[in-house]
Amino acid sequence: MDRTKDSGTSDAGDTDQIIADELEQLLASPLFVRSPVLSRLLQFLAEHRLQGGRSAPKAYAIATEALGRSADFDPAVDSYPRVMVGRLRSLLDRYYADTPWIHRLRVPQGSYEIVVQYRASPPSRSGDAPTAGEGPGIERPAAPGPESDRRRSPFWWWAAIAAAALIAFFAAWWTFGGNGKLLGKAPTPMPLLEVSAPVAGETPESRAMARALDGKLRDGLRRFELVDLLSARAPDARAAGRAADYRLDTSIVRTAEGPVDVTLVLNRVADQRAIWSDQIRVAADQLPEFGAIAPSIAQIAGDYGVIVRDQVQREPDNFAAGFPCLAQFNRMRQMRNATTVRQVGGCLRASLAESPRDPVLLNALSLLRFGDWQPQRSSAAGKVALAEARQLAERAYDSAPASSAGLFAMARAHFYAGDCAAGTPMGDAAVALNPYDPDLAGFLGLFKASCGDLAGGEPLLRRSIELDSTYAGVPAVTLAFMLSQRGETDEALAILDRMPSPSNLEPQYLMVRAIVLARKGDVAGGRRLWRQLLDYTGQPAGTPPEKVLRQFMITPAVIARSAATLRDSGIVAAKPAS
Repeated sequence: MDRTKDSGTSDAGDTDQIIADELEQLLASPLFVRSPVLSRLLQFLAEHRLQGGRSAPKAYAIATEALGRSADFDPAVDSYPRVMVGRLRSLLDRYYADTPWIHRLRVPQGSYEIVVQYRASPPSRSGDAPTAGEGPGIERPAAPGPESDRRRSPFWWWAAIAAAALIAFFAAWWTFGGNGKLLGKAPTPMPLLEVSAPVAGETPESRAMARALDGKLRDGLRRFELVDLLSARAPDARAAGRAADYRLDTSIVRTAEGPVDVTLVLNRVADQRAIWSDQIRVAADQLPEFGAIAPSIAQIAGDYGVIVRDQVQREPDNFAAGFPCLAQFNRMRQMRNATTVRQVGGCLRASLAESPRDPVLLNALSLLRFGDWQPQRSSAAGKVALAEARQLAERAYDSAPASSAGLFAMARAHFYAGDCAAGTPMGDAAVALNPYDPDLAGFLGLFKASCGDLAGGEPLLRRSIELDSTYAGVPAVTLAFMLSQRGETDEALAILDRMPSPSNLEPQYLMVRAIVLARKGDVAGGRRLWRQLLDYTGQPAGTPPEKVLRQFMITPAVIARSAATLRDSGIVAAKPAS
């Protein structure tokens, strides 16, 4: 028999302990580890109940205290809390559908209150839906017989779980050649970032600015897939076994002239050390939106952000499942070699064995396989890589069609197939979900340019560089190439000169710089760089540029356009007349 308990039908102490225990398990599960916003929402609702809330929290409190909305949030015109609570219900149902339980947490329809639901025996699998008239999670009566006995027997559930765990264990062991990298290690969750309330003056205006800045930071940071956000208002995640890994301290100083100075300091909690800081002068006309801090948000939590770089720098050889794997994936995108590709591919597959529907992991492995396809397009192995890359992108989108990772995985697959009409709206939707991500903007700018939409691509490339110039990479060289095509070689060369470390994108950088020099009249200098590029790719002199470019470029249209430009600028010989 199943029943839902609340404070009126059960001992409050027992119920509170169950809520606390279930909360800890849920927050540590892969589903919630990969959903930081819903984790914060669950934690807020649970803590409201545990702290003695006699009624469900209001939509305004959920929006401002759990979901990072600013103090001027109006629940009468914005349904965000209701939508997010609906997503939380779905995520809870997904978790308990595949987890044996004798009690579970629920948020009943039409309510924002956490309740405890009990059952006397483990549930049926998620495919065994309740019949009409039954309550949530109630099992249908089964006909007598062996199948019914197995379905209702806890032994079979635990045996199935043990078998699945054993398979995942050996899959990880086999993937890594039995070298022990993953043995005995659970997937490592995303780093947890605590955002301290901004320090400001005591006047009403100063406090209003502090609230606006706090909301801007939380809104930006929560959109990234590589950082979990812990609010200072909800420190109880520590009780669930998750202490903050990093802390972001913020202060605001109003100047006599009108602008304000915002200081951001990112601290590593383990050693109480400041590992990054930034000071931004915000003009009066940028208040209270604080648009000027968008690059700082990207530099903290982006694909190449401070937190990701800190992880790799402190543990350069950690390819464990979960966050270390994703950090290494981003590192590999800057410095790809066969060994790293093999290690990253292994840990991504091991991570997916634990979380097969994770759109970020699926998106990453899809991009890696597109990269495997790139240099061996015409071979059987290349065709296999292309087919898997497309299939992984489809899985990412099917798993999370409303996430930036799922949308962009499918957008990329469309672009690589030459389907610009399908790729563009999906790419636009992904960027709209995270306008702070320089990588999304940069890749979409490249894709739009390769589809002939230069007017749509250029602003995205500039936006990407504006958000994070420290790892400009693809956006910088693509923008420089576009500028050189229309004769703006001085700006193109200035963009290339500002790239902090061209070696992390050596082939593209050498190619575009060669073109820019030739366009400026230094054809000899361009040819010298082309010879360096031939040496870099291991190609002999006289190799057609198309063959050289296929070693490091994916999109056929971009390869064709670049090869034509190399010939037109005099860097390589023109095609012989046919």
